[in-house]
Amino acid sequence: MNKPFVFIVISLLFFPSLYAAISPSFYHSEVQWKSYEQAKALDTNKPIFVFAKMRFCTTCAAMEKKVFTEPKLAKLLNEQFIPVKETTNFMLSRFVFDDLKDDEGNVLSFNGFPAVMVVNGNQYSLSYGFKSADQLIEALTNTASN
Repeated sequence: MNKPFVFIVISLLFFPSLYAAISPSFYHSEVQWKSYEQAKALDTNKPIFVFAKMRFCTTCAAMEKKVFTEPKLAKLLNEQFIPVKETTNFMLSRFVFDDLKDDEGNVLSFNGFPAVMVVNGNQYSLSYGFKSADQLIEALTNTASN
């Protein structure tokens, strides 16, 4: 058999699996989501990034598919924040953010979905609607540097 042909076949079989095995240690391309309860239980000074979505929300699904799969955003969230994803089922879900209060002292409530929020202690910033990966990266970079 021809040596270059054997080398090419071995390369095609071996190198992709080698890359797949070692690449996660160099660069995480997926967000490592936690629940809000898990994030609050961690003993860390990192701010918590929350992606709150409603089941059957097409805009929420689009963000999951198009935005949170962006490697640069995933890296930022995994390294600088505790990423949290919470899904609500209309009024049937238990509200997990009952430790956060609005300006009037009432328990935080959401006025729409998708919602993104950064929580630092008892302080939070909340916004609604579709956000692109670039919009989130810019906002989160500013938050992380403050």
